Parts: sequence; structure tokens; C-alpha cells
Amino acid sequence: MRRKTGTEALETMQVCFSENADLCKWKAKETVIGNAIREVPGGIIVYGAEKGNIEIFYYSQEVLELFGILQRDISGGKVFLLKDLVSRKDLKKLKHSLDERDTRKDGMSCEFRIINRKTGYRWVCFRERAITEDGHPEMFIAIMLDITREKEKEISAKQLALQSKYIYEHDSLTGLYRKEAFEKQAWELIHKNPDTDYVFVRWDAEHFKLVNELSGYEVGNQLLIRAAELITDFLGTEGVAARLDSDHFILCFPLKMLDIQKSFRKIRGILSSMNFDYNIRIYAGIYVVVDREEPVDFMCDKAALALSSIKGRYMETHAYYDHEMMQNMLKEQEVKNDMWDALKNDQFKVYVQPKYDVISGKIVGGEALVRWKHPEKGFVNPVDFIPFFERSGFISNMDQYIWEHVALYLQNCMERGNRVLPISVNVSRIDFYRDNLYVHFVKLLDSHKLSSKYMELEVTESAYSTDEEILYHTLEQLQRAGFSILIDDFGSGYSSFGMMKKAPVDVLKLDMEFLRGIDKNGRGKTIVKHMVEMAKELVIPVIAEGVETQEHVELLREIGCDYAQGYFYSKPVPLEEYDRMVQGE
Repeated sequence: MRRKTGTEALETMQVCFSENADLCKWKAKETVIGNAIREVPGGIIVYGAEKGNIEIFYYSQEVLELFGILQRDISGGKVFLLKDLVSRKDLKKLKHSLDERDTRKDGMSCEFRIINRKTGYRWVCFRERAITEDGHPEMFIAIMLDITREKEKEISAKQLALQSKYIYEHDSLTGLYRKEAFEKQAWELIHKNPDTDYVFVRWDAEHFKLVNELSGYEVGNQLLIRAAELITDFLGTEGVAARLDSDHFILCFPLKMLDIQKSFRKIRGILSSMNFDYNIRIYAGIYVVVDREEPVDFMCDKAALALSSIKGRYMETHAYYDHEMMQNMLKEQEVKNDMWDALKNDQFKVYVQPKYDVISGKIVGGEALVRWKHPEKGFVNPVDFIPFFERSGFISNMDQYIWEHVALYLQNCMERGNRVLPISVNVSRIDFYRDNLYVHFVKLLDSHKLSSKYMELEVTESAYSTDEEILYHTLEQLQRAGFSILIDDFGSGYSSFGMMKKAPVDVLKLDMEFLRGIDKNGRGKTIVKHMVEMAKELVIPVIAEGVETQEHVELLREIGCDYAQGYFYSKPVPLEEYDRMVQGE
């Protein structure tokens, strides 16, 4: 025969409201201690426990009210099963308290739910003490306090806390983790299973913004939700995932589950089912965990590095993190460690590349560039720090540093009565989201007593492809304040001609990349010619940048290009040397 478990034994335990002599004895005592008993908040019972059952010798009226029992329900020594009086969910907790009481022999204290026949469950605080004789418990006296209201408040507070925690840790659209919670969960997962190899995979959809613009945000959100559902089904309980931002997802799961081609097929299945009229390319960056003691955010960065290594490469869909990426990351870490000191200690130097009139060959202005003169490494190549500054957002701090130094130079020229030519400064995409860019430039000019005609603003063409509303509004404000807006690297992006229809622009800077390398059939020359002609039709001056040869100059004169800059004329020079060149003319 199967032996009953502890909670099963409690379920079948009998509770009897006794009518024997002991009960009469306690009722007689009630007249003596009645006043004291009535002062106690809650009900009082006196009972004995023999042969696995409970016999109640005394109970106050409050006890019956707690259980919703009438006096007539217990007449004649009515017997109840404990499971009819106590919530089954709390029998295990009660069993544990009884076991502890049997060990201590002095009574117990416990909170549990009882069954009220009228109102349902009630929470009670049950505190008992043993009445001993010859050192052994003869019976027990207990107080039962109704704590339902307090418990409900406590439970509501816990539920609210859990809801708040869920909202804080999870993305509201997809239900996946946010970044910080993901890192914590991934760390716990990796260390909970030391014998399992893990992998991080970061996913990204190229030009996802097109989905929102062409199909609407509801469709874009639906795509993200379906992607999250696919991720959740794939991971089950084996891994964790997060939506980092927009269309970026990061997953951590056992390496044995990785089947990248199968994953791509499923994602393409979702895209195909949504019947888009345009192609959405999916990329993945993969990092196989080598050192599980490494911070999780480093592991995520390695997957991101693998992903960034193939962005724009249309023949590749995924990449694994390798040692070369590690070296690049270490270089970036060095840059990160040094950049704030560099800003504080004026290690960044303003260089200017002059702009020339193509016909006269005279300097008409310049473009401010930055060079980093490190106290130990010497000059740091811009390609080794500018991309990281752009990704980290530090580019905005450096931009403002350059703006300030250019404004100070122009002010000094004005005060000395020297020749003053306009200098263009670069405005990065992130600058449009920091504070109020328009107000910043207006205050900058006011503080240095400058006219806006002396400081021109260069914005890369790629910046025009995102968040047009914010960018266009700010540029229009700056135009009205008298600033000239230059589009840098015009012709290098996919949106060049469509952008010209509505973009706030005063000058085009044409990238001479079209003329580099082999151009046997003359297509590069034709492209440059028609770009210049189009700009003239729109009454927009053109500056050709990257001019390196006499052949380039002759072509620009032939097609009527206004201005040029490049190594044929002058390399970027320190601000002081640029000033000597300007004053020397």
C-alpha cells in the first residue's frame, strides 16, 4: 500500500469541535478570563492533537466567524476534514510549520489561507503556544488573526513590483528583454551550464526604415513582432534574446542549436509572407563564446563587430568574429581610453584644406578638419578614430570643440583687421539630436561677434537619409539665420537626386571618386559633367573635392565647375599655416 505524503495526511486530518468535559471546563473558565479574551484581536482556540487528528476544546465566536461557520453547524461534535478548512495551496506550508513545532515542542507561528464558507478565502496569522504537563504538551492555545486586508495589499504591491520589473526589463513591442536585462540573463545562463558551449548572434535588417516609410509603422511593427515570435519559438527555454533598438536583435543560446542557413530561410519566409514590393536584406554577426568570464557586453560587442564587418557587402549575409576584429576592438579601446584626455588637453588640432576658384586659382575659403596629435603616439590617422567617434557619439563633443576653435580664429582675424574667408565645419548626424543645434550655432556666433557668412556648415549626404523631418527643420532654421548649408560627398549615396528636390542646400560638394581608377568608356566623366549641369540648373554652386591631377582641373574648367579642393591645390594644413596662405594672397 502506498504511504500517504505529508500534505495528503493533512488533507484527511479530522478536526472535531468537542463537547466533552474538557470543553465544559474551558467554558467555565471563560467567565473568569472572558474580559481578557474579548480584548484579544481575533479568535482563540484551545485544542489537542492525538492520533493525527485535532480535537478543539474551546473556541471563541470570532473563530466561527473566520470560517463562516454557524453554531448549529458544529453541534453534536461535528467533524471536518482539514482540507475543507485550509486552502490546499497552503497545506504544505502548514505541514512544514507543524514539523518544526514537533521538533521544538513549544508551538508554532504560521500565515495561511482558510476557507470561509461565505466569503471564500481569508488570510490568517496563526500563533499557538503549548500548554505542558510534566514537560510534555497536553494541549495548545492559539490566536487566529484576520490579516486578509494586509495580505491583499502586500500581494498587490508584489504584483505591481513584478509588473514594473517586467516593464523595465522587457521591450514593450516584442516582449523580448531589453539590453541590460538580457546581459544579466545571458550571464546567468552561461554560468549555470559550464559544460555547454554558447554563441551570441546579432541580427540586423538593412534599410528597415524603408518598411516604416513605404508600408507604414504598423506593418513595420508587425514584422518586428513576428521576428520576435520566431526567436522565442526557436530558443524555447534554452536561450535568451533582446531587442536592442529598431530592428537589431541579439540572441544567446547553445552552440549546438546554431543553424544559420535554416534561420535565414525562416526569416525570408516571414518576409515573403508579408508581400513587400522591395528587398530587405538580413545580416547576422556571430560570436562563439571562448572566455565565459568575459563581460557579456564585450561578447555582444564582438557579435556586433562581426555584423559591421559585412554591412554593405551584398554577397555576404553573415560573419564570425575573428582575431583581426579583436585587434581592431583593442585599438578602439585605446581610443576610448584616451579621447576625453585628448579633448581636455587640446590634443585635437584644427587643420584646414583650402578651397579654390577653379578659374582664378585663388583661395575662396576652407574646410576645417581635425587631426589628433597624441603625446606618445604622434599623429593618429583619422581613420583610426573618426569611425569610433561616430559610433560612440563622441563625435558631437569633438565637433563642438572644432566649431569653437574655428569661431575663435575668425574672431581674431576680424579684430586684427585681417582678410577673412569663410570656413566650413562638419556637422555630424548625431549633432542634430544633441540639445538645440540651431540655438547652439546662434549663441556661438553671438559670443564671438561673427556674421553667419563666415561659418558654413557641411552635412554628409548620408545624414539626409535618416529622420528627414528633424534634419530638414533644423537646417531650414540655420538657413534663415544666414548659414550656408553644404552637402558633403554628394553623389556617393543612393538618394542623391531624390534628395535634391526638397533638401535645404546652398552648395554641393561633389565627390571626385567617379574619376579615380580606370574610366575607359568615359562614364565617370559623363556623370560628373551632368551633376554639375544639374546643379547649375538649380542655381547651386558646386565644389569638387578630391581633386588630385591637372586632368581633373581641366575637366572641371571644361564643364563649368565653380570651385575645387584637393591635394592638387593643397593638402590640409594647420590653421596657422592656412592663415598665412590667406593673408599672403
